[in-house]
Amino acid sequence: MNLNGNETTTETLTLRGRMSELTRVSPWIERLAKKYAIPQKTEFAMNLCLEEVLSNIIRHGYSGDSDHFISVHFDTHKDDYLVFVVDDHAPPFNPVDAPELPPINLLDNIQIGGQGIRLLRRFADTLEYSSIPTGNRLTIGFAASSALARD
Repeated sequence: MNLNGNETTTETLTLRGRMSELTRVSPWIERLAKKYAIPQKTEFAMNLCLEEVLSNIIRHGYSGDSDHFISVHFDTHKDDYLVFVVDDHAPPFNPVDAPELPPINLLDNIQIGGQGIRLLRRFADTLEYSSIPTGNRLTIGFAASSALARD
């Protein structure tokens, strides 16, 4: 199926709450990109957003407790969007409502870290958050039409 198909397809990746598990994300996205004809620039954006979200869940949400899991669901057709739904068991955190960061001034010393929400807002077309009984759900969408136009 390609981006213009009408059927919905869902695939899931389940990760343990360990940084080492992040090595499984890029190959999974690469496989999805090949299977669903996702352009390279959109594949890059998906990789960037997921790596940022997942690493923050593991670092900050789980605080090094690797007994928790994270589920990532990929949906190929939801209102013409490519969608990732990330479910975790961390304390509530809503990145959608986080305050805007001031613009980066290239003359200032730019610190590593703290740019994740900025990256999400820049590279994803939609972000939705909801609290679920077991933790958090973040939905990250990439418009299929802009995915085709990005490449």
